[in-house]
Amino acid sequence: MCGTSPAKKKKKLDRVLDLVKAPPAFSILPEQGHLLVREIVQGGRRDSEPFVCDEKIVLFYNIPQKGIFFLIQKFKDADLPRPIFAVVTEHSINWPFSELAAHLIQERRQALERSAHEFKGETPA
Repeated sequence: MCGTSPAKKKKKLDRVLDLVKAPPAFSILPEQGHLLVREIVQGGRRDSEPFVCDEKIVLFYNIPQKGIFFLIQKFKDADLPRPIFAVVTEHSINWPFSELAAHLIQERRQALERSAHEFKGETPA
């Protein structure tokens, strides 16, 4: 997860993950934001240039599809904030997290715009 998450919400998330026997969530530190996703998953490294992200992003890594759907539903059931959900793929694992975050944020913005146009009965440009 990236973004500043209040401790109370993090504890709630950890309780949900523990109930379903999922691995604990961890926050991507600003000093890790420009590292490759692979390097973040492997842990330990830090970069000197911090990356600040105000969006909440949940990356699923090595979790079966059924488990991902289950966890997303648990987020909804637990009334947790709605982050951007994404699965780490064989391609995205080699992206710097900062670039992946920018891509995911742009994708969500476009999806919301399409959804707003469809709701109004308009054809998106």
